[in-house]
Amino acid sequence: MSAFFVGWHLASIRPWAGFLGMVCGCAMVLFAAVALALGSVASDPGGGDFSGEKDLTGVVVAAPYPLLVLAPDAEHPTGHAVLLSGGGKVGIQVQADALNGKRVRATGVGFKRGTIDMMVGVQLQPAEGPSPEPTVIPLGVWRLTGEICDGKCESGIMRPGNGLSHKACANVCISGGVPPVFVTTAPVEGASFLLMGDAQGRALPDAFGDHTGMLQRMDGSVVRIADVAIFRTDVTAAVTP
Repeated sequence: MSAFFVGWHLASIRPWAGFLGMVCGCAMVLFAAVALALGSVASDPGGGDFSGEKDLTGVVVAAPYPLLVLAPDAEHPTGHAVLLSGGGKVGIQVQADALNGKRVRATGVGFKRGTIDMMVGVQLQPAEGPSPEPTVIPLGVWRLTGEICDGKCESGIMRPGNGLSHKACANVCISGGVPPVFVTTAPVEGASFLLMGDAQGRALPDAFGDHTGMLQRMDGSVVRIADVAIFRTDVTAAVTP
C-alpha cells in the first residue's frame, strides 16, 4: 500500500519539525535584531513627565495662546506661566478670551518637559482675589533657527517624531488651538523653547502649516511674560537654512 498524506495530522510534520523550529528561531532572532537596530536610531523623545491632576489659581493671558500666570515665588520671581489646552487636539481659546486678564481657578492634567509646563483638559472658573498684570519684558529682535511643534507633542503628552506624520500631527493640533512652540537650536536668554505668535502677538496664521516639523529660520521679536518667552514672527517669511 502506498503512503497516504494527511495534511492535518501531526505525523505529517514530524520529519520537518527540526527544520521548521530552526526557521522560526532564526526569524525571531532576526526580527529582534531589526527592532533593536530601529530603536537605537530613533530620536530620544526626552523626559516628558506626567504630573497628575492640577488645581491652580492665577491670571489668564489669552494671546497669542492661553497661559495661566501664577504668582511670583522664590523659584519664579517674575511668576510662572503654564500653557493651557483642551483635551485631544483642541485649545481653550474661547474660555481664555472671556476671562483674559482675570484671576481664575484652572483644573486639568499637568505635563512637563524641561522648562515647558502645560495643562490639558483645562476648565477655567472665575476666582476671588487680585489680578495683577503679568510682567512683560522685551528681549529684543532675534534671528532664530529651529522647529515649530505643537505644545502637547513637545511637552511629552505625545511623542515628538519626524517626517510626514509628525508634521501632520502638529498641524492638526495647532489648527485646533493647541499652543505652538518654537524649539530652538540654541537657547534664547536661557529658553530652549518659545511660545509662538504672529508679528502682532496674535495666533499664527493658517500658513504656519507649511513650516511645521522641519528646520526653519525666521526673524522676529522676543518678549517674556512671567518666565515664558514668546517669539513674535511672520511665519510666512520663514526659510530653510
